[in-house]
This record gives sequence, C-alpha cells and structure tokens, in this order.
Amino acid sequence: MRLMQVLVSQAEAGAETYFEKVASAFAQDQTITQRLIIESLPSREQRLQSAGVDFRTLPMGFFSKALFYKYQFKKEVTEFNPDLIVTWANRASRKCPPTSAVVVGRIGGHYDIKNYRKCDHLFVNAPDLVKYVTDQGWPESQISMISNFGELPPALEVDEPLPIFPKDHKVLLTLGRLHPKKAQDVLIKALSLVSDTTLLIAGSGVLEGELKQLAIDFGVADRVHFLGLRKDVRQLFNVADLCVFPSRVEPLGNVVLEAWAMDTPIIAAASEGPSWLISDNKDGLLFKIDDVAQCAEKINLLLSSPDLAATLVKNGREIFCRRFSMEVILEQYKQLFEKLLAEKRE
Repeated sequence: MRLMQVLVSQAEAGAETYFEKVASAFAQDQTITQRLIIESLPSREQRLQSAGVDFRTLPMGFFSKALFYKYQFKKEVTEFNPDLIVTWANRASRKCPPTSAVVVGRIGGHYDIKNYRKCDHLFVNAPDLVKYVTDQGWPESQISMISNFGELPPALEVDEPLPIFPKDHKVLLTLGRLHPKKAQDVLIKALSLVSDTTLLIAGSGVLEGELKQLAIDFGVADRVHFLGLRKDVRQLFNVADLCVFPSRVEPLGNVVLEAWAMDTPIIAAASEGPSWLISDNKDGLLFKIDDVAQCAEKINLLLSSPDLAATLVKNGREIFCRRFSMEVILEQYKQLFEKLLAEKRE
C-alpha cells in the first residue's frame, strides 16, 4: 500500500504531535510505503528525520508560498501516486488536489464539515465526534471511529533541561496549550490547597502571562514551572508522580492515553473525552469541570494513597494494552485502509 499523509500546519500542539507519532509508527511497517507532505518547519523536519520518516515539504517563504505552494502540493501527490491519502484536519482536507487516490479525512475535534468535501471517508477518534459529524449531514456509513494510541516514540524526543525543584516535593505534570479550554487556571488554584508539591506546565499559548500572574496571586509562583513547548514528554512523565488534566473541553485527551502508557496515575476533569476513557476510581480519578476544591481533593488523595495510585496505574495499563496501544490502533488503521481500497476496486 502506498500511503500519503498530509499535515499543513505550523502548530506543534497535540494533534500535530500525534500526526508525527502515527507517521513514525507507519515508517516502521514493511507492508506500507509512506510519504508525508508537510509545510516547511525545521523543528518538525528534524524530528521526522530522526524517526526515519520520508517526507516532502511545501514552501513557506513570503514569495515562494504565494507562487509555488499549490503547484508543489499537486506535484508531490502526482509523483508519489498514492493508493490512499490521509488528510489531517481542516486545511489539509480543503487543500488536497484532485487525485485518483482514496482520500480519508482525519477529524480530532469539532471542525466544520464543509472542509472535508473532497474526502471519500472520515475517521474520528472519539464516539462523541461520530455524532457531531453525522449531525452536520455526513453519512454514517462513511465514518469510522478509531481512537489514538498512547506510546511516546523515543525517536521523536528532543532532550531539554528540567527545572530545579525541592527533592522532597511531589511533582505534578500537566500538558497542553495555554488556552482557556485547557483550564490550567483550575490546577494553579488547586495547587494552593496542596502542600509540598511542584507543578510542571508543559505548553505554550496566549494565557502564559495571565497564568503566571495567577500563580503569584495564589502564592504558588515558586512551585509552578512554565516549561513552554516541550518535546521531551517521556522525560517529563518519568519525573512526575501524578499527571493532572483539567481541560474544560476535550473530545478525546491524548494525555490520558500517554499517562497510561507511561504508568503514571492520571487525574482529569470530567469533560467528554476523559469521561469516556476513564472509569473513575478504577483506572484514573475524575473531578467536576472547574471544581478547584475537588481537583485539590483528588490530588491530595492520590499523594497520600500509594496503594490506590498503584491500582490506578495497573488498571490503566491493562485498558491501554487492550484498546489503546500502538499495535492495536495501527491494525485498525490498516484494516480500514484495506477495506476502503477493496471497495474502490470493486
């Protein structure tokens, strides 16, 4: 199978990170010949090269983008002649040139379905998104639900220094762009109700200044480290005692899957995705969205209950291996691709 995957984005958030993970995994599959099309972005190119991924870039210079972007996109598709193209999110799906390949759009959020008119099929990563897409008029027969996997490929890691914090402190980790949807403000406020802990916040975004001021206002600025965009996620999980995921809006929640994969206890707000993934008190803990006191209560409970934490890790590992491992999810991708190609031949 000749597989082309397309991501036209300069962002380096969760969806883009997962794209790199999938590309890295397929690069190791001897049954698939894969090529990526991405916008020129040196940091992403370096990681993909390290992972042995074949890719081509679209120009992003002021003049070169205006003059050659569409031409280069079409040229790469024509020359590679894929059997199937996976377009990641809105822009890739909208900009995909005419092709004889089967075009599959990947949707990981509440996106405008009008962007996917060129797609023959869609796949989403959470049950709620199936309903969301069908409610916008897309035929259910042309939608598949395949979730994400949680492994963190070492080849995509970029080593970075860790902050210094007291040796007797427990370490909380949260990951995500600094955006109102991600609710880092809830966690910072909760930290004021938890003693002897350090919070690592991995992510960048528009709220950085506001969140830093909030940490000062709540008297925890010396215990909160804003790490910015990080590509050493394995290292961060390795130093963390707990992972906390306070998102107000979250269709899935890669962080939950990554915590399970890294054997790290997970506490999450009960938004859509985490509520689907986590069985409360079995493989993670849930708290009410925006409930600072309950967030702090759950953190204190796990920090004082190593047996409970160990049970959550054990159960999380079991559900991860059964449903959300790389092996399981990639096999679902391949079965879908083969089914779509067989339908096309018929």
